[in-house]
Order: sequence, then C-alpha cells, then structure tokens
Amino acid sequence: MRKCLAISFVLLATVVLAQKPEAPLLERRVSISVSNESIPAVLNRIGQAGGFSFSYNSNLIDPTQKINLNVSNQSVRDVLNEIFQGAMLYKTKGNYLILTKAPPVVAKNNAVVIVINGYVQDYATGAKINQASVYEKNTLASAVTDEYGYFNLKLEKKTDSIVVSVSKREYQDTLISITAPVNQYLTISIHPIKRDTLQIVIPTEPQDSVVETFQEQLFLPYESEPNVQNIRDTLYELVQVSFLPFLGTNGRLSGNIINDYSINFLGGYSLGTRQIELGFFFNVDRGNVKWLQIAGFGNLVGGDVYGIQASGFFNINRGATEAVQLTGFANTNLDDTKGVQLAGFANTNLGSMNGVQVAGFTNFTQRPSRGVQVAGFGNMQIENYTGSQFAGLTNFATQHISGSQVSLLFNYGGSVQGTQIGLINYADSLGGAPIGLLSIVKSGYHKLEVSADEIFYGNLAFRTGVRKFHTMLMAGFKPEQSITPGDTSVWTFGYGLGTSPKLARWLYLDLDLSSQHINKGSFTNALSLLNKFYVGFDFQIAPKFSIALGATLNGYLTRTTYTDYPEIFTDYKPKVFVDDNLNNDINLKMWLGGKVALRFL
Repeated sequence: MRKCLAISFVLLATVVLAQKPEAPLLERRVSISVSNESIPAVLNRIGQAGGFSFSYNSNLIDPTQKINLNVSNQSVRDVLNEIFQGAMLYKTKGNYLILTKAPPVVAKNNAVVIVINGYVQDYATGAKINQASVYEKNTLASAVTDEYGYFNLKLEKKTDSIVVSVSKREYQDTLISITAPVNQYLTISIHPIKRDTLQIVIPTEPQDSVVETFQEQLFLPYESEPNVQNIRDTLYELVQVSFLPFLGTNGRLSGNIINDYSINFLGGYSLGTRQIELGFFFNVDRGNVKWLQIAGFGNLVGGDVYGIQASGFFNINRGATEAVQLTGFANTNLDDTKGVQLAGFANTNLGSMNGVQVAGFTNFTQRPSRGVQVAGFGNMQIENYTGSQFAGLTNFATQHISGSQVSLLFNYGGSVQGTQIGLINYADSLGGAPIGLLSIVKSGYHKLEVSADEIFYGNLAFRTGVRKFHTMLMAGFKPEQSITPGDTSVWTFGYGLGTSPKLARWLYLDLDLSSQHINKGSFTNALSLLNKFYVGFDFQIAPKFSIALGATLNGYLTRTTYTDYPEIFTDYKPKVFVDDNLNNDINLKMWLGGKVALRFL
C-alpha cells in the first residue's frame, strides 16, 4: 500500500510539473530556414513552429516580396523584428498574434517620442536577464525587464543624442547612446561582476559630499524594488509630487532620486530630501533629509535628519547619542560637552557643547556649540551654534546657527541655516524655511500682492519669508456687494503657506496652500472656511515688480444649519464638482478656479 501511495505521489508531481504554462507567443522559440519565400508563407511556417496563428490585414504585406531567413532557437519577437525591421507592431490575443502597422514617430513639444524595446542579456552566457532596470535620467522614463528579459521604454528625444542606462544588481552599469530619431529594437548585453566586489552606496550628504555604504541589515519598505536594488547612480530633482510611493512625478525611479522639495499627498518614497518634505500621511527616505520634514502619521528615514522633523505618530531615523546628563535643576559645563543634557530648570555651557540640551526653563550657551537645545522657556546662544533650538517661549541666537529654531512665541537668529517655526520669526538670513504668523528674513522674500480671483475681485496679501517657503497674510472683499446699503458686505481674511522655486532667470513656480474665513457683514460667526491649493507662475517683469497667474483647487466648508452665508458666486459661477455633506451639519463644495496678481517690493 505504501509503495502504491509513493508511486501515485511521484506520478502526481510529474503531472503538475509537466503542466508548466507555455511561454507567451512572442517569447516562444522557433527555428526557421527559408530561401526566396513570400512573407505570408514565412509567417505561416513561424505560426506552425510556435503553435499559434497570425492575424493581419493582407494589404499590410506585399505577397510578391521574397525573403531569405535562417534562424535557430530564437524568440518569435526576434524573428519578426528581423523580417519587418520595426515596421510592425505585435499584439497577442488568445492563440493569435495580431500584426498592425507601426505608427510614425511622433513630434511633441519640440521633441520626438520614440519607443526603445528589446532584450537585456548576460554578455557571457547570452541568457536573458529579468528585473533589470532600463532608464533615461533626464526624462525619468524607466522600464524593468520581464521574466524573459524584455523591456519596452517610451521616451522623448529632445537632443541629437540621448543616453539610456541599463543597471542590474551584480552586473556592470551599461550606457546606450541613441542618436537616430526612430524607434529602436535592441539586444543589450551587460557584463557580470564578481559578487565580492559589489557595493551599493547611498549619498548621505551631511555636507553635500559624503557617501556612506548602505548597510544590508537595514530594512526599509520597498528595498526589494528592482530599481532600488539595481541602480547605484544617484539622480536629483527639484520637486517631487506624489500620491503614493512610485505614483508621482518621479515614477518608478523615486527611490533613486534626491529631491529639493517633496509633496506627498498620501505617502512618498525617495532617496533623500535636501530642503522640505511634506506628507499628509507618511514619508519614507532611504538616505538623508534636511531641513524640514512633516508627516501626518510618520517619517521613516534611513539616514540622518538635519533641521526639523515632525509627525502625528512616529519618526524613525538612524542616529546615535553618545552621552546623557540628567538633573532636576541645572547642568553647567565650563569645558566641552558631548552628549545629552536633561534638566528641570536650566543648562548652562560656557565652553563648547556637542549634544542635546533639554531644560524645563532655559538653556544658555556662550561659546560655539553643537547639538540641540530644548527648553520650556527659552534658549540663548551668544556665539555660533551647530544644531537646533526648541523653546516654549523664545529662542535667541546672535551669530550663526546651522540648525533650526522652534518656539511658541518668538525666534531671533543672525544667520540661520535651518528652519524657524514660531508665532513671530526674525533672521538676517535663512537657509531653510520660516513658519509662523509673521516671519521676516532681512535678506529674504517680501512681496505685497494685489490679486483677483473668481470670487473676490479685490485681494491684498503680504508674503514674507524666503522663496522656497514663506507665509501669507491675506484679506479680500467683493466690491460690488460691499458698496450696497445695509450690512451685506462680503469680505475675507486668512493665512497661507507658499513656495516659489526658480525655473528661469525671470520665471518662478508658485505652490500655495491657504485658508480664508469668508464673512458677511461685520463677521460670520459660523464655519465659513475657503481652502485653496494654488499652482501658478510668477513672471518677474522688473526687480521689484512681477505678474503672477495660475489655477486653484478650492474647498469651501460651511455648516448646513447656518442660513445667513453670503452669496460667493455672482458674476461667474464655476462648475462645482463636489457638493457633499461630510456629516449632518458640515458641507463641502469643491471647484476649480484661477487667480491673477500684481506683486511689488
């Protein structure tokens, strides 16, 4: 009985293994040798050898044309490309291989859109390589080879020559130069390298120049992604906008790109961030992040964070603290300190400080210092400071501070390299971002803006901070309703955050988030909140004058139980594509609008 069961098990395993799915039609191997035969006859022989049928319009192929063909154990795709030389497209449906005429190369925005496809194979063995990365650095177009080593890459060719990179873990990087403005079919051979010489590195850039070896034991999400595993080169982009990891402007290459700015609506993934990263849910960075990173849920960083990091739930970073000082009253150090200081009242350092200071009342450091200062009342730094200051009331640094300042009330800094977050911020110069009700950077960005949009034809805003991140104090009114008799004037006030990175010598990109309270009469004592996301351009006409215009995504929140709201759409009524009650008494309306503005100073 046992022998019968064993034999049955072996037979069953043999049947299961024998039922391995056939290769796709285009990947089936065929051997054909013909001399002076018509193309339809050759296609018929290929179909018989591959066990499928062709389907095509007979007008596409000249039946009188004769060809010679001699191939052995090649894929159907290779054979067809040898016959048609890129003039046909192939599509499979069931057991049919459909041939259609390849469209001409398309010109788009002064560029030629071409398709590069083919195989990646091992140079030594000729074996096809799956999960290899094929990409172009400038356009960020990318593809990953399938299990048969095939890739298909569509990209824009704007110059005489473009370079396509091919990368695979444990293989040498290979560059392919494309000069002809036509579709290309390629077989790319890449050289293997010895496993014991392989090293993957990630730029950690504490000073924009240092490279650290990536530790294999460090696990981060998406590390098994082919592009993350394969590509050792580092790419750089000004801005990333993403909805989820790999679903954004950087596409499948996002894990290989260091961004200056990153805005992630649900979550984002990148190699690192050099200025600001905002995630409504989470941010994941393989390398370093500076100067500001904010997430609604959590931040996960494989490198270091320089500046400010905030989240609603967790922050996980790879860093170390060398020493800790604990006291209920004060820590005083006359010489160098390296580590962490914790005090219920105060920390005082008359020498250098290298570490973290935490106090219930105040931190005072007179000499050049390094670390972080945290105090319930205030931090005072007389000379240069490398690190950040956090205080319940105020931060004061007269000289250079390389980190950031965070307080509830007031931040003062000479030269601040990082970020300022407080009700009122002042700095002579600022390398990061000022966030507060009023932020003044002496050498920064100051604009008085007069604008009109689809609701309010008269708006005034004061923008202050730095171009990469500034605050906005706003007010507006509807002139045609405000001059009528009675208490029917419609006006608004609000606050916003903006960034305006430079695109050209005279052109800047505007990204704003703002919130305004709309009032009728003296004041509307109910929820009447207009939220805007603005994307536009700032055209610098003269040194202290520019014209800005762009589009807005608007969300207006009101209470259904309140009836005395103003009529906000008068002369023009946009299409409201969302009009829903979020619960029993809160209504949300959403529409697209626009803004045009004049800016002075």
